[in-house]
Amino acid sequence: MDSKVLIISCTTDPDRIVSSSARISTTEGDSISIYNAALDSGKNARLIERVLSSGHKSIIEHIVFNLAFVNVSACVEQFMLEFRLASFTVKSRRYVNFRNMGYVVPAFLDSQAQPLKNSDKLAELYHNHMTWLFEEYGELLDNGISKEDARFLLPYSYKSNFYVTVNARELLNILDAMLFGRGHGLFELRQLGEQLREQAAKLCPFIFEEGFSDKEPYADKSVLLRNITGLDESARRANSQVNYVELLGHTPMPELAVAKAALIECGNYSSSAMESVLSNSSMVERIVDMVIKNPRPRELEQINFTFRINGVSLPAITHLTRHRMQSIIIPQFCDVCQCDRFLIPDSISANPTVCQKYRDVFSRNKEVYDILSSNGLNKHEISYLYLSGNLIDVTTTMNARELYTFISLRSCLRTQWETRSIAIQMLNLIRNVSPVLFRDFGPNCYSKGGCPEGKKTCGKCPEIQRLFGESVVNLEKLTSPNE
Repeated sequence: MDSKVLIISCTTDPDRIVSSSARISTTEGDSISIYNAALDSGKNARLIERVLSSGHKSIIEHIVFNLAFVNVSACVEQFMLEFRLASFTVKSRRYVNFRNMGYVVPAFLDSQAQPLKNSDKLAELYHNHMTWLFEEYGELLDNGISKEDARFLLPYSYKSNFYVTVNARELLNILDAMLFGRGHGLFELRQLGEQLREQAAKLCPFIFEEGFSDKEPYADKSVLLRNITGLDESARRANSQVNYVELLGHTPMPELAVAKAALIECGNYSSSAMESVLSNSSMVERIVDMVIKNPRPRELEQINFTFRINGVSLPAITHLTRHRMQSIIIPQFCDVCQCDRFLIPDSISANPTVCQKYRDVFSRNKEVYDILSSNGLNKHEISYLYLSGNLIDVTTTMNARELYTFISLRSCLRTQWETRSIAIQMLNLIRNVSPVLFRDFGPNCYSKGGCPEGKKTCGKCPEIQRLFGESVVNLEKLTSPNE
């Protein structure tokens, strides 16, 4: 494998800043004098070790790493994106032609991490299939299909490149997951984890040298759950719904919770006084309106909404995970993804000939998937065979402030159509719960009165404002700038 990860920069003098942060709460003097005195690297390392062993790990959050992931599989990209306390910038399949990007080759290991029999023949099958998939992707482009729709034929073996910025504490969590947790089963991730740990240990030996040699891999959560519940594959969701959003739960009486939070923040009013004021529904409405229009609407963070998003494509998950202030649960593809469940964009279904070829790609991919799986390729490496158009279900919980941000960006006509559909369905669901609280949620041209896209505006602001002013936003009346 030529996939690799490089630490391209790191906080200078990391032991000094960490040891200084360990000392500052118990040492007299200002922050600069304490830092200037932290010159003995041996003393610094011993202090850091004592503090970390006591469980106080916040001090290492002052060290920041910039990472470059080079030619790794999309499976690695997806693994990394789920770490919310990190920042990511990824090469976009919506704008970049991936025809010649290349693909990662599995190590052809079985579930016990042993080499497969007939691995040469299986490798030849894999190479031929991957070459064909990229040719089919290129043919879609040649037939006028946009990159954002053609990408659904890209296998999750395609080479991805991206940057990550992360502090040392979260990097410890990432390494733990790579080497012992949910990433352990994928040989590529284990290799990358070892590369990353070795580089980090050279820069910060007082953090990354110990604790990685005597651990055992964690138990597989999916296996544990099946043992507890008795549920098997026959109980899996087997519908064909695409981008269908369900509201699983929410904070009761959300507008009242927001109004109470505002009254406590701004005056510490007693509960009895609040009950008296908030018995008037028009007063609740006025307070909520004030909160939403304020540039610091922290009260919205007090209410939460949990959604199940059914039939979401693998690329759409990338758009969802860009919103860091949420708790999103993404199943491991190898446990739930079904190769015969996939998305067909309107641009492809509109052309019968192209659509049939598109369907044939998924059918052929399922055949190759089954051959490699039946020959012992482990369930983690088989994930390279999933196509970007395959579908899974995810769960996410967002507070209302993050929902405001998510919907303002993702219900815009310039947003990728699949993500836009999800955002508008979420908006309709929460408006049904609280029309007062969420009536002003929508794209920026609606919620803020103007479009921030400049020359890239869709030019349909009046129409959009009218549609989002209705109690239920009708998806069928919306068209993107290119449609």
